[in-house]
Amino acid sequence: MVKKTENLFSNIINDFDFMDNKHSDELKKILNTYPYFQCASAYYLKALKVQKKTSYNNLLPKTALLTFNRSKLREWLFIGFNEDVEVNKNEKYSFLEWFDIININEPEVDQKLNLIDEFIKNSPKIEIKEEYEVKTKINLDSKIGNELITETLAKVYIAQEKFNKAIKAYEILSLKYPKKSSFFADQINYINKLKSKN
Repeated sequence: MVKKTENLFSNIINDFDFMDNKHSDELKKILNTYPYFQCASAYYLKALKVQKKTSYNNLLPKTALLTFNRSKLREWLFIGFNEDVEVNKNEKYSFLEWFDIININEPEVDQKLNLIDEFIKNSPKIEIKEEYEVKTKINLDSKIGNELITETLAKVYIAQEKFNKAIKAYEILSLKYPKKSSFFADQINYINKLKSKN
């Protein structure tokens, strides 16, 4: 049975006419028997495209999955076809048809890329005057909400020798975490000793 199909397929391919419905029907029979036959699927898909059948869009994803190299499938489908494809936002295109739409605008893309390359090559720079004055002042000593107080912040205050803020932070922490209040009390005593040395 396989040899018969091989001979039938090779006979179809040798003198294949994409516009001939009889050849398309024979390929369809082969695909019904062997649904993963990639070569037959590609020929049948191209016949559907040439004949402008609506089933082309249904078979395209399946054939694309069967194909080991989709760029070769794309070349195969569009060899000898110079269709002018205009972008219509309301019209839906298949995956392969989008490549044709993109290829039409290729010179524009190259032109834009050249423009970007030129801009980068010239590397414009913004000049900053030395007398530039900052008009907004940030108050670093603004109050921090109790929910933002952490042990790390308290340690930072100690490192910066802002002992009063560190004590306040540990007092807030001892209220937030009563189980650790004895630890925080020890830290407050330690900070008071540091304050007395300074």
